[in-house]
Amino acid sequence: MNKRNNRLFKMSCTAMFAAMIFLLTRFVSVPVAAGYVHFGDALVYIVASTLGGAWAIFAAAIGEALADIASGWFTYAPATIIIKSLIALIFVAANKKSEKILTPITALLTIPAGVITVAGYFAADIIIDRAYAVVNIPGNLIQATGSAVIFILLAASFDAAKLKKKIFYR
Repeated sequence: MNKRNNRLFKMSCTAMFAAMIFLLTRFVSVPVAAGYVHFGDALVYIVASTLGGAWAIFAAAIGEALADIASGWFTYAPATIIIKSLIALIFVAANKKSEKILTPITALLTIPAGVITVAGYFAADIIIDRAYAVVNIPGNLIQATGSAVIFILLAASFDAAKLKKKIFYR
């Protein structure tokens, strides 16, 4: 694949993944306290482990922020862009060369990703509305745990089908 076609392929994948992250965040969710628990973060981990680079970070940030805006949580969109970018960044950095999505490292990366989620939204809540800073911690912990479990299940399934190698290694 020449350089121009590779860039077009990555741009197309970025747009598709941003849309999928938006859909899984916005429409596959369970309301809790002052927010919701969704499946979008698990896809962020997968996208960052497959597409990689700035493309994955952009897809994560845009997909999740648009879901916040569409859900009426628009004040959280700037924080979401930062938080999801950081989460995607750690997966991108760790899984560049692996032909698998689920590795011992990516499984363990769900822990710092969870810490980034909880701490990031705690900091955002301190700025946006202090009354929810502590109240939102359990929901964010549930979000992080659910994302880790969903990621591990999806990544194991995708690896069994060798999707990363079939799609991203040409």
